[in-house]
Amino acid sequence: MGHHRLNLDKSGLERGTRGNPDFPVAGGIGTADIAGYEGGRFECHFHPETELTLIEAGEMYYQANDRVFLLRAGDAVFVNVNVMHAGWQKDGGSCLYGPINFSTVMISGHEHSRIEEVYVKPLVEENRLPMLVMRHDVPEDAALLASVRRLYQLRRERGEGYELLFKAELCVFWHLLYGVAKRSDEVHADRGAAAIKEAIAYMEAHYGEKLSLAELSGTCGLSRSEFCRVFHRFTGRTPFTYLQHLRVRRSLPLLQDKSLSITEIAERTGFSGGSYYAEIFRRFMGISPLAYRKTL
Repeated sequence: MGHHRLNLDKSGLERGTRGNPDFPVAGGIGTADIAGYEGGRFECHFHPETELTLIEAGEMYYQANDRVFLLRAGDAVFVNVNVMHAGWQKDGGSCLYGPINFSTVMISGHEHSRIEEVYVKPLVEENRLPMLVMRHDVPEDAALLASVRRLYQLRRERGEGYELLFKAELCVFWHLLYGVAKRSDEVHADRGAAAIKEAIAYMEAHYGEKLSLAELSGTCGLSRSEFCRVFHRFTGRTPFTYLQHLRVRRSLPLLQDKSLSITEIAERTGFSGGSYYAEIFRRFMGISPLAYRKTL
């Protein structure tokens, strides 16, 4: 049973600092297993850094905005700043991966530099390349993947002059990325992503209350049918399946307080009763709330 959870705020923004101000890079040293997350998935979220993910073993489903991909060992995916993304198991299997997060300051050097204006802003601010999947069996992706693997190698070996070499290789990768964006020249509308962020933030703030579909769709100015369609496209779940999972996640810390009954926890997290809470809890966690409490 997985226990890993992302630390998200009410909008789905992942909390925490990735890297240090003097070298804003994080991750890529160890590996994570998608099976280690609750329910075999990490929730839809975003952050102000770009992210590279290399699949080292196994396979998993990965979603960026409204696109879902099956990633296999040797594949990689790039996700741009503030792009909503999620991942989940394929057929309950294991998948080892190691994301690298980096600030685009690593590329631009400083604000208003020529590199920022010509090469960074068009990709980041104009949303020309929200994500890019790189396949190990696609010849056109070979140069990009070679650069990705070199970045991971540098992160793990950390030899003399590592910071210089990593920055240099990151610029090589960005140059290749810029070429892809220039060739495709696609501008992806992000209205749907913004709407879903608003809805998720509202759920986070009001999960303990009774919420209707009309209320949720109204938070982002969409009709109920359009809201359901867009929400599923971006998260892979219906609004109420997502809300149920959110309520279960928020109940986990309360289960540590042995003075609270299951019924009290159910009421605090928006469930209509203890038995219904137990039913939904078992659906997502695989065990009952009481059995889970005994593992704490």
